[in-house]
This record gives sequence, structure tokens and C-alpha cells, in this order.
Amino acid sequence: MPKGGVTSEERVLFGKYRLCETLGSGRSGTVYLAWHMELEEYRAVKIVPKTIAGYDTFRKEALFLKTLRHPGIPLVYDLEEDETYSYLIEEYLKGESLYAMVKRLGGLPVKTAALFGIQICRLIQFMNSAENPILYLDLQPKNLLVNEGSVRLIDFDHAQYASDAGTLKERYGTIGFAAPEQRTGEALDCRTDVYAIGALLSFMLSGVPPGETSGCANFCQNRQMERLIRGCMAREKVNRYQSAGEVERALRELPELISKEQAIESLTVVFAGAKPGIGTTHAALGISNFLTRNGCPALYQEAYDTDAARVLIRTAGLTADSSGVYHFGCSHIRPYYGEAVKLPYLYFPIIIKDTGCRWQTGGVLPEADFLVLVCGGKWWENDSALLAARSLKQRGKLILLFNHISGGIRLKLPADLEKVPRLFLPFFPNPFKANREADACFGEIMLAGAGEERWKRKKKRLERFRLKAD
Repeated sequence: MPKGGVTSEERVLFGKYRLCETLGSGRSGTVYLAWHMELEEYRAVKIVPKTIAGYDTFRKEALFLKTLRHPGIPLVYDLEEDETYSYLIEEYLKGESLYAMVKRLGGLPVKTAALFGIQICRLIQFMNSAENPILYLDLQPKNLLVNEGSVRLIDFDHAQYASDAGTLKERYGTIGFAAPEQRTGEALDCRTDVYAIGALLSFMLSGVPPGETSGCANFCQNRQMERLIRGCMAREKVNRYQSAGEVERALRELPELISKEQAIESLTVVFAGAKPGIGTTHAALGISNFLTRNGCPALYQEAYDTDAARVLIRTAGLTADSSGVYHFGCSHIRPYYGEAVKLPYLYFPIIIKDTGCRWQTGGVLPEADFLVLVCGGKWWENDSALLAARSLKQRGKLILLFNHISGGIRLKLPADLEKVPRLFLPFFPNPFKANREADACFGEIMLAGAGEERWKRKKKRLERFRLKAD
């Protein structure tokens, strides 16, 4: 048996790495997820045949990774070989590819794209300014992983030392992200990677690679970002930003980035019910669908044990993705799986958490940017609404949403609650379809909860759903 120990019966390498599944394959080899049986940790193992034409490139990739120490770059643990293959054993990085994330969401908000861009700039500047500078030369969304707001760079197949870049006989790159000089044979330098940073920013905002669209709403709404991207993607290198560090500084000056240090976080809205049976889930599903329809992808997330989502899923014959999310039309639904189940991180700009009435029976209320208390609209339901409102008012920013309101009723709140925003949700039969009156109310909820200025920056076009003052 070969030294590597790979057989069809038992896929174990070197007596300690058990191959679990294929993570991907490329020009030079195949990457597997492997379990280190002694340390009980996952590793990524890249297996490359010694007979491939790019074998020397693989050896160079391993050398790059062994010399780079950065939290956004995988660590190399070992480099092994047998008679037929070489094996690069490296840190296993969890996450969703930037490509998959953007395709799933259809594009990212300007602030999120800028914060991801800052991390990408730091990675590229770290490589370009190393003691022996390295050019990455294939900066594209499938080579970036995102996990809990952190961006990681993988696949160094095309990376080259800057001093060797001029001697390349064959050049590679990804259409839409490769700089013009990668096609024409001109000299390559750090500005080649700068071009790709601009292309990535454009992709994050538009949802498609540069060249596949004439423009995008998110992109054109921010003129400073538009100028920044053009400054990265100028045809002539002399007209581009001259380093990734310069691009990072420009990104930090965008008005969306108010403070110097900000995390890439979701806006979390918690829906709670004043009593059972008053439409809390219906309202939460409705606002989630409204947000996604209007360019702010939202995840509806059950936060208590109920059959509501499971019945919908079973009736519609839906199948979950790898993160436990079901997609129904444009809605994204994650049912309650139980406290013990740990699901993969999945970024959404907005998360709607439906807690029902569980908070009234000892359930922990999730952290939120603001809370929406769904109340009954009949006069005999006032007492339960006021009791719930006084309780939730102590836990954060609160909005009262009166559902099933009787025609012509205008509720007057007691003095201790008179400053709490209150809105009236009209009847709408289907939470997965647009309803003009309901959409207007949902727009008001976001304006009242997220703050007018913040919400205007997030989606200006939702202003059309504002209700006129009485």
C-alpha cells in the first residue's frame, strides 16, 4: 500500500488523517476535509498528483503558506508525499464563500461590502508588503470565505513572488476580476491585485461580476463608492490606487462607516406576542418577506418550540439548505431546531426572530436592536397589551403593533406608555405576497425601530412606504 494509505476500503492518510468528504477540486488537485484522529480536529488536505503540469506551482503554494502568518490565511501543518501524490495539510477554515453569500442575497449593503473590503485590503496589503512581496493574482469571490463577519483567503494556486511575476509564460485569472495586464502580457505588480479588489467591491454590491451588468442600484446610490471602485479598476495602472493600503484608507472614509472599528452585524428585530392567537408569526413572516422583496434580505427565525414553520415546510414540500434554512418564494425561513442544535453561521443583513408568547413563560428573550410587541386590537384585549408592553419596555427599544384592529378605533395609551411608538397593522391574508397597506406599516416599523437616518441609508427606496401623518 502507498505511504499515504489511501484505499477504497479505508481512506486514511499517514495513519492519522481520516478523509471525510471532498471540499472542492481545481486545476492542480483535490481538497478534502480530514479528521486528525489523534488530536480530534479537522484539517484540510490538498492532494496533488506528481504528474500534473503545475506540480511546481503546488510546491510554491505550500512555500507561500508556510511563510505567511495571518489570521485570514490558513496555517500549514505539514507537507507529505508518497510515490504518486503530494499532500498539503493545512488549517480547515469554516465559512460560506463570498460568491455563495452574494448570490444567495443578491448583493450586499454598501456598509457590509465596505467592511468586507477593508478586511480584503488588509490581507492583500499584508502579502504585497511582505519581506519578499507576494502577488495573489486571482482575487475572486470563490477564493474568499466568510464566517461570522471575518474574511479568509484560500487557494494560492496563482500567487507569485513579485520578483518572479515578470517571467511568467502562462498567466491565469478569473474573467471579470483579472486586471487587463493579466491578458495583455504587461508587467504585473501590486496594482494588479488592487484592480481585483475593485472588481470584488462591484460584485458584492451588484451581485454579478463586472462586465455582466451595466449598473446596479446599490452601486449607483453611493457616488463615493462608485468613484472608489473606478479608482481601483482603471485601465492604466498609473491611474489606479497604488496599493491595497490606499484602498483601505479610502473605504474607511465612506460616510457609512461612522466609527473606525465596526463589526459586520445583522440588524436583529424580535417579534413577541401579548397573547396567543393574535398573529405574531403572521406579522413576523410578513415583514421578513417585505424586507427581502425590497432589497434587504431578511431571515425569519423561529425562536421557540412551535409547529408553525414545520407545518408550512411540510405542506409546501420544502427542503432545507446546508444551514437549515428553507426558501419559500423570496422568503428565508429557519425553523426552531432546539437549543442543543448548533447550526452554521449564515449572514443576513436583517434577522426577524419570532418568540411568540414564550417570553411570558420563562423563555429567554433574544438580544435585539428593537422589539415589536404584537397586540390584539379589540377593546377587551387592552389589559393584556398594556401588561406586556410595560414588561417589554424595560428590555429595550419597543414598538407596539396592534393587529386585528377594529375599524375606527384609536387607542389612547396611559402616560407611562404614551411615548412608545404604536402602529396599526391592517388585515392582509397572505404574508408571502405584497400588500400595499401592510407594506406601508412594515416600512413604518423599520423607520421607527432602526432610526430614520440609519434606515434611509440602508434602503432609500423604502421611503415610499411611509404613511402620511393623520
